[in-house]
Amino acid sequence: MNKDQNNKLDMYEAVQTYLDANTDKWNGVPVLITFKNQFSELLSNIREHQENQEAARVYLGANKTTQKRFVSEKADILNDALEAYAAIEENIELEQKAAKSFSDLNRLRNQDFVTVITETITLLEQHLEALADYGVTADQITDLKNSFDQFLTLQGQPRQYRIAGKQATLNLAELFDNTSSLLSNKMDKVMKRFKRTDANFFNGYQTARIIVNN
Repeated sequence: MNKDQNNKLDMYEAVQTYLDANTDKWNGVPVLITFKNQFSELLSNIREHQENQEAARVYLGANKTTQKRFVSEKADILNDALEAYAAIEENIELEQKAAKSFSDLNRLRNQDFVTVITETITLLEQHLEALADYGVTADQITDLKNSFDQFLTLQGQPRQYRIAGKQATLNLAELFDNTSSLLSNKMDKVMKRFKRTDANFFNGYQTARIIVNN
């Protein structure tokens, strides 16, 4: 990748980290969930195209613990809904499986973490129709899958939930063009809704969007 692309990638990573750290701020806006999923998939494909794999591994290794926390937070939120549904339906086995808090998940050994999160995603998808009444959407599960795939990449394991899309066949220049366009023409415009309702969150997003020339 050239210098300009590396600088843009640093910005993309900053945006992704910021959004993952503030899921509770934007997760109630369906269109943002859709755009975030598209953004995550584009970013995953850019990483796969990176020429300097050693540099990528250094970056990824430094962020594995942080990404595990993001996955744990998202799984915890969806588990709460699954646990409530199971309790009301008097499904004791499902309730026990869903009764995993953020700390329960985050302190698991990484290999056990992979097993538990995979099971959690399976259970969420199996009960998705019923969970709609509890505020769970397919896009939220996809968002969890994308974050989990990013953890697996950091862990040095193949992604389990590749979200199929045309991005996978695009070249690096097209991926950068599409990612920048998605941010500028879609995500930035929707994020303006927070300018007055949550100025701190909006300003943090604006800061993450700044490209630093290194």
